[in-house]
Amino acid sequence: MGPEFLLYGYGLVCLSMLAFNLIYSLHLRSDERRLQRRAAALADQVEQQVRELRDAGLGPQGQAQQVRDLTWMRRRLARVNYLLAFDRFLDTREDDPALAAYLQELQPVLLELAVVYRKREDTQAAYYCHFLSRHWHRFHLAPGQIQKVILSYLEKNSLYCRINALKALCVFGEPETLVRALLELGRAESTPLHEKVITEALLTYPGDSRALIDRLWDRFDRFPLAIQRAVLDYIRFASGEDPQPMEGILRDPHRNQELRFAAIRYFGKYPNAGVEDILLDFLRDPDPLHWEYAAISASALAGYPGQAVVEALLQACGNPNWYVRYNASASLEAHGLPLEQLLPVLKGSDRYAREILSYRLKTKQMWTPAEDSGEKVTAKV
Repeated sequence: MGPEFLLYGYGLVCLSMLAFNLIYSLHLRSDERRLQRRAAALADQVEQQVRELRDAGLGPQGQAQQVRDLTWMRRRLARVNYLLAFDRFLDTREDDPALAAYLQELQPVLLELAVVYRKREDTQAAYYCHFLSRHWHRFHLAPGQIQKVILSYLEKNSLYCRINALKALCVFGEPETLVRALLELGRAESTPLHEKVITEALLTYPGDSRALIDRLWDRFDRFPLAIQRAVLDYIRFASGEDPQPMEGILRDPHRNQELRFAAIRYFGKYPNAGVEDILLDFLRDPDPLHWEYAAISASALAGYPGQAVVEALLQACGNPNWYVRYNASASLEAHGLPLEQLLPVLKGSDRYAREILSYRLKTKQMWTPAEDSGEKVTAKV
């Protein structure tokens, strides 16, 4: 009786799961059909409004018709389901002069909706910010007013709402507004945004990156550590025109090590002869507790020419830390050293150096190890 009861119970659970999946699938299909109907109805209405506005001209009758149409759109788009349908409509409609003129007339509606969705639940507010970030360029709305409203979205507790608000501000916000947004995120008591999310959002900024970077440097010390790291990563990806502030971080022993690591990576992407000395000092540092400085510096020195750099990298191939050895060997490969210059190391007494260079050479199929004593080294053609 016991085993049969368990078997029947297991079958009942399986049937319940199948029934749930079936009902949920039907629900999703029903939602999709409703969305398609809304999108089609909204598209028909928008097309009709475009035609009527074009035919009515600028007379009193045309202005009255325009007011009625904008009121209708404001009421519809205040419902998130219709906003979703409008989003889909814009995805399927290419730009043309008539539609562009109509969307420009919707500027007051977008501003009103920003206030409306600010008071809605977090998921709807997050979606409105997502809508703005995707279609902002089609409405040609001046950012002056709406960016202040979207800035207040960062005060919400929802992580997704704050992410989408930041992405929207990075699309149309001014440099000072973005700095204020980062300061607001730094003061938030809820779950902080990951620095990679912040960096990726900043990289979407379409304006003058030089002006934005200048404003970020001006307020840099007011940001918390996580945002400072994100800002340094953004600067590394965006521009290498002004290395002085980054060099100051690199040479400041009192700075957080993560910030100094970011500075090393910056000078790895933008080689600067003025910092070669400190990168070599990091690489030659024998303290095993400083292996991260050595490993990142070994990678950064791939772009620095000169015999002193090559000798330091060859010496680092014997470092007890695997990451230092690996990065040093990769940088040597980037320097394009001939195999003859590596033979003394490959036949030398330093086991660490032999192993890491052999590994790098084998991965590039530059050589094959001898099958007997290991003393013969041959290069593949």
